[in-house]
Amino acid sequence: MAPIDPSGTRELLEAVVTAFAVLGGSMAYFSGFYAAQALAEHLSPELLAQRVNEGIGEGFVKGVLPAIAALMIVVWS
Repeated sequence: MAPIDPSGTRELLEAVVTAFAVLGGSMAYFSGFYAAQALAEHLSPELLAQRVNEGIGEGFVKGVLPAIAALMIVVWS
């Protein structure tokens, strides 16, 4: 079994954290954007919650590829 390189493990962990930060930021942006739209339209709390959930899903879908790209960039640099 090959020895574990602590610096390589740290770099991989930093890359994973970066990827999750990009994905989480995308999800937070879209959920907040959809919430702001729902509040501007004076929707009921139930519809507001639905719009926030839709924003989280939209953010995940749109954030996966940039998160993967960020992971690759950090790992390769």
